[in-house]
Amino acid sequence: MPTWTDGYVADIAYTSEFYSEISPGWLATAATLLGHRAPDLAGPFRWAELGCGQGVSANVFAATNPRAEFHGFDFNPAHIESARRLATSAGLRNAHFHEMSFGEIAAAPDGRIPQFDFIVAHGIWSWVSPAVRDQLVAAVGRHLAPGGLLYVSYNNLVGWNAMLPVQRLIREWARTRPGTSLEKARDGFAFARGLAKSGAAFFAANPTAATRLENAQTAAPRYIAHEYMHDNWEPSLFHEVAEALDSAKLSFIGSATLVENVDAISLPADTIKMIAEVADPRLRETVRDFASNRAFRRDIYRRGSERMPTGEHRERLDAMLLVAATRAGEKEIKIATGIGNFGLRGELHGQIRDRLAQGPMSFRDLTLLPGLARQPLAEALQAFIFLVAGGVAHPAPAPAPDPAAVAAARALNAAIARHNAMGGEISALAAPAIASGFRADMPETATVAALLEGVASADAIAGSIVAHLERAGRQVVKDGKAIQDRAAAVAEMTATVNRLLAERAPLWKRLGAVPAG
Repeated sequence: MPTWTDGYVADIAYTSEFYSEISPGWLATAATLLGHRAPDLAGPFRWAELGCGQGVSANVFAATNPRAEFHGFDFNPAHIESARRLATSAGLRNAHFHEMSFGEIAAAPDGRIPQFDFIVAHGIWSWVSPAVRDQLVAAVGRHLAPGGLLYVSYNNLVGWNAMLPVQRLIREWARTRPGTSLEKARDGFAFARGLAKSGAAFFAANPTAATRLENAQTAAPRYIAHEYMHDNWEPSLFHEVAEALDSAKLSFIGSATLVENVDAISLPADTIKMIAEVADPRLRETVRDFASNRAFRRDIYRRGSERMPTGEHRERLDAMLLVAATRAGEKEIKIATGIGNFGLRGELHGQIRDRLAQGPMSFRDLTLLPGLARQPLAEALQAFIFLVAGGVAHPAPAPAPDPAAVAAARALNAAIARHNAMGGEISALAAPAIASGFRADMPETATVAALLEGVASADAIAGSIVAHLERAGRQVVKDGKAIQDRAAAVAEMTATVNRLLAERAPLWKRLGAVPAG
C-alpha cells in the first residue's frame, strides 16, 4: 500500500552534511568559467534546495549571503523541524523551510512559491521513483527563472553498474529482517561482505562491487542507509537525465565538479579524439562518462542556453576573485581525476601561493603572474580550476566580506557549536569571506565557538569539549578506540585543540569565521 514516503527512507533522518558545490557563488563561478551568464550575486537573488534534508547547507548560505533569500523544501517533517530550529537559533531571517513534496511544489497556487535564480537538488534523482522525478522536473520548470541555474546530482550508471544487483540483494535481504533502516543497512552490508569473502563468483567477476562493500565500513551509517535502502535506486546515464529535463526548458552547460569540464586532465588522450567525432552533444557527454568511468555527476543546467560574447566573457572572468583556502606554505596539492593525479607546476604553484598570501586574487591577477603572463588563456583557466578543485583557493564574492554576513555567520557558527555540544553532528561552519562554508568536525566547531566567546586557552576548550561529549554519552576516540580515563581524554583533546589553533586558526581568520585579531 503506498505511503507518504513513496519508498524513501524516512524512519531515520538524513546526515547533517554541507556541500560547497551547491552554493550560489560556486555555481555562478562554474557558469562563468563555462562561458554562460550567471545570476547577479551583487543584488538580491533567490536560491532553493529541493530535498534540503536538515537544511545545513541552506542555513550556511543564508548566513553568508544575508541580502539574498534561501528556501529549503523537504517532504520529511523531521528534516524541516531541524532546519528551522537551527535557523531560529542563529537568528536567520532569510532562511525559509517548507514541508512540501515535489508534487505539492509543482501544483502550488500562483504566488505561493516565488521564482528562483538557483535551484539545487543534491542526492535526489537516483533515489526516488520515476513519478517523483517527473514532479521534481515540473517543480523546476515552474519555479526556475529565465537565466536561472539548476544543479542536479545523481549516481551514474557507468560507474555504479556493478552495484545494481548488490543493492537489490541487500534490499531483499533487509525485507526479511526486522529493525530500522539503519540496522537493516548495517546487517545487510555485513551479509553481502560475508558473501564476497566466501568466494562468490559474482564478486570475483566484479571487483568494484567488493571494493565498495569494504569502503562502506568507514562511511557514516546514516549515509549508507540513505544511499542503499530506498525502494527506488536507479543510477542513470547522462542523456536520460538531460531528456527528462527538456520539458523544463533546461540546457546542460557543464559540471559543478570543475575538473570534469577539462578533457585534457579528465579523459584518456586517445578517447578524446573519438569523442570529438561524436556529433550529438548528449551522446558525446555519455561517452565522456565511459571514458572516465564516472560514478557520480554534479550537472549544471541553465534556463536559456545563450553563451556570452567573447569580450563579455573575458570581462567577467577577469573580475572573479579567489581567497586562499589552505595554510600558508601548504605543499602542492594533487587532484585525482579519472585518468590520474594532476597538479600545478611547482614554480607556478609557489607564485600563486605567495600572491594569495597577500590577500584576494582576481583572475586577471592570475593571468599576470610570471608563470602565466605569456601563456594562452586556457592555461590560466586550467590553473584557476586546479586551485579551486584542489582546495588551494575558493571563489569569493568581494575583496572584503559583507559586515552583515560576518555577524550572521558567527551567530550561526555559535548555534552549530551549541547543537553539537548537545549531541548533534553538524559538520560545517560558515565562512563569510567566501559567502559559503567549510566542513569541520565537532572539536573544530567547538574551538571556533570558544574563540568567538573570547576563550583562547586550549586546556579550557578541551575540558569543555570532553564535558559536552560525556553529557551526550560519547567519548574521545584515538586510533579507533574510546579513551576510558577522563584525564587521558582531556589530554588527548588538548593536543587536538592545540593542533587546530596552530594549523587551522589562520584559515578561520582568513575566511572570516573568527576575528582576525
